[in-house]
Amino acid sequence: MPVVSTLHSPLITGANFQETDKHNSDINILISSITYDILKESPGLVADVANNAVERAVLETAVIKDMDRHKYHYGLSREDLINKVFDYMFGYGALQPYIDDESISDIDGTRYNEFVIKRNGIREIIPVNFGNEQIFDVYCKLVAIRNGGILNENDSHCRVTDEKNRLRINVAIRPRNISGPSISIRKHRKASYTLSDLTMLGMMNEEMEGFIRKLACTDATVLFCGKGAAGKTTLMRAFVNQLPEMERVLIVESDAEIYPDKPYCIEQRIKKQYEGGRHITLRDLVRDGLTMSLDTYCIGEIVGDEAWEYIKASFTGHRSIATTHAESAEDAFARLLTLSKGSNTGESEKTIKEMMAKSIDVIFYLKSFKVVDVIEVLGYDGGSDSYKYNRLFGFEIQKEDSGGFITGTFKKYGDVGSRLKQQLQRRGQL
Repeated sequence: MPVVSTLHSPLITGANFQETDKHNSDINILISSITYDILKESPGLVADVANNAVERAVLETAVIKDMDRHKYHYGLSREDLINKVFDYMFGYGALQPYIDDESISDIDGTRYNEFVIKRNGIREIIPVNFGNEQIFDVYCKLVAIRNGGILNENDSHCRVTDEKNRLRINVAIRPRNISGPSISIRKHRKASYTLSDLTMLGMMNEEMEGFIRKLACTDATVLFCGKGAAGKTTLMRAFVNQLPEMERVLIVESDAEIYPDKPYCIEQRIKKQYEGGRHITLRDLVRDGLTMSLDTYCIGEIVGDEAWEYIKASFTGHRSIATTHAESAEDAFARLLTLSKGSNTGESEKTIKEMMAKSIDVIFYLKSFKVVDVIEVLGYDGGSDSYKYNRLFGFEIQKEDSGGFITGTFKKYGDVGSRLKQQLQRRGQL
């Protein structure tokens, strides 16, 4: 059986990284072996401990007996090794320390021995190694099944939510993945970032923060856009928490990610096909919300024909807040238009463009955890088939490195136009 050498405090560079990587591989093979033995001999005991029907100490005794019986050698203390076995059985094993670290927003494994994390939009390599593909394959299946998903050779991709730990988990195995199992974990903080926190972290400056606080007090419809992991959901969560206390909000999502702190929020999510019964989509949730006496709709992420419901809800006078993927603030409308066409709206393209321009007030574009552009929508010119924008704030990028870290300067470009100015005045924000 594997012999585990003593763990030092390595720097994640060169030979030290390789030494740590080999060490972690050995530990994970050992933990997997112990877990396999326990599950083979006492599966009921593991289930009872998971359901709090049996004390943890009983399972600890079984683990110690297995370690002694097989004469496993290890450099870690016995207590540390037992904790790692429990993390593997009931938590996230080798990834648990990164799950517990609130400064980390993403954990991504492309292979059993290739892992990175993301802090404040910047990726870092971490020394995680599951030992071999087979162990990592079993790990991915356990994570999916434990969170209510299905992952096997026939259903080789799964997206699940761990609501207790506020995780969105995307896992895939062979045959879908040619390169072997992979896992992507998006983490959401248990203590949400406030707007002030995001300013301190460099997402925006104080002047932009002040504008967002005022904007939250109006009826303005807001769209946050950018590519994946740009910080859209993080900023939208802080924005939702800044809304007036008595504002009644419906939050609809594919997987729970917003976790609002503000009272008077109704949180709903879709019902996936594998969950049985009637499939419920984001479009269904937004449409049904029209009968719920709402002030605001919040869509976690617009990815399909729910775009049309978002536009219609905004056009009927409800405030709507959402995120979507787009390459720039100006491209956001093209993205919504394309997605709306999938719903067979019956409206002409020109009509949809006019509706978007009249109902959506401000667009935020984020990149690498920074607000790069804030534009106000002034209207749509049918003659030239173009939108009229007013750029309010931005981040002038001066340098971008290979890890995605950008440096530059925040700037204010102009004052708000008449439509938004009236909203701010009505709410006493000007």
